[in-house]
Amino acid sequence: MRILLLLLGVVWGSSYAEQLSFIYYREQGRAVFEAIMEQFSQQYHHQVSFHQITSETLKPALVKSVMRGTAADVVFAPSDIIGIAEQAKFSEVAIDLVDPNTPKELLHTALNKQKLYGIPILQGNHLMLFYNRRYVSAPAKTWQDLLAQKAEFDRQGIATIGWNYTEMYWFAGFYNTFGGRMTDGQDVTLNEPAMQDALNFYKSLSTRGLVSAACTYDCGYREFIEGKVAYSINGEWSIADFERRLGDDLGIALIPKIGQRTFKPLSSSLVLVFPNNSLSGSKAKALNQLVEYLQSEAVQQRLYQEARFLPVNDPVLKQIQSHASANESAMLAQLADTVPMSAESAQSSAWLGMRKGFELFNKGLVDAARASRYMQTYAERDYKQSQQ
Repeated sequence: MRILLLLLGVVWGSSYAEQLSFIYYREQGRAVFEAIMEQFSQQYHHQVSFHQITSETLKPALVKSVMRGTAADVVFAPSDIIGIAEQAKFSEVAIDLVDPNTPKELLHTALNKQKLYGIPILQGNHLMLFYNRRYVSAPAKTWQDLLAQKAEFDRQGIATIGWNYTEMYWFAGFYNTFGGRMTDGQDVTLNEPAMQDALNFYKSLSTRGLVSAACTYDCGYREFIEGKVAYSINGEWSIADFERRLGDDLGIALIPKIGQRTFKPLSSSLVLVFPNNSLSGSKAKALNQLVEYLQSEAVQQRLYQEARFLPVNDPVLKQIQSHASANESAMLAQLADTVPMSAESAQSSAWLGMRKGFELFNKGLVDAARASRYMQTYAERDYKQSQQ
């Protein structure tokens, strides 16, 4: 389960010193978070064990660790992790633990059944359009514009655009754009006309040769960095890597409209959660200190400056906006057009149902109408089972 284990900090014999286990799920920003944990350890005399885990294995690993009695004290994860709040025995969070400079609307991304289970530390986690200025002088504003540019990219021997085609976080933005929503409170809402429109349009992008249906994450990441792809749809988590590798050649823009429809990718907050009710345990004081530290203005600024992660601290975000470059302005403009992802338990089931129906559709085994019905049926069944 663990990719990395680093013991950070030194215990100086303080009577209140604790050993805290911290799980971090992102590939990007690891070094910055390690350094922040080390600084926290030095300041508060707690020892922090830093564990990294892949996003794909995070949920099952957390549930299993709680069942085995080996759960971490605190986990940094996307807010939809809160969908397993009951299975992972997450502590309910008191509102006074949330810094008052965190916008109230962000708290909705950490609610499950009207209870707060997470403390937002970062926001965004949203997709946007990246482009290579060596190939693109005027970024496409619509998908039709992108198709018109394809012939020139073909002539140069490079692909037009890449993203993780079969990953549902990318597809969900198309469903949002056609007016759909994955959930409505605790209800799954996948069997909608908007789903059929999204599936058919999405498939047309592949059949017209704009994007390969075989694209994996590398199409919009490694091959984009290597100059083999003109455009990439990727997340705000990749900005620091792209800036480092492409420099001034990196451009950021809004994801193209579908006709007159503004593209609406998902967004979420990145939160701290506390498995096995750790906030009520013997390490509560140390965990409260860590919570306060990660929400501090200094740490929030550092996370943006060194990793380009968007802070939740409103004054810090306003400082960024007031001095934003063209790329930063585009990133923030795309954030304004996002759909916040639900943290309700139904969201996890909606992801499963969407993926199963999409796989059938993508293989040509069912049409869009049948795929959307299958998504709904599968997700509803999974949700009912999870609530038993």
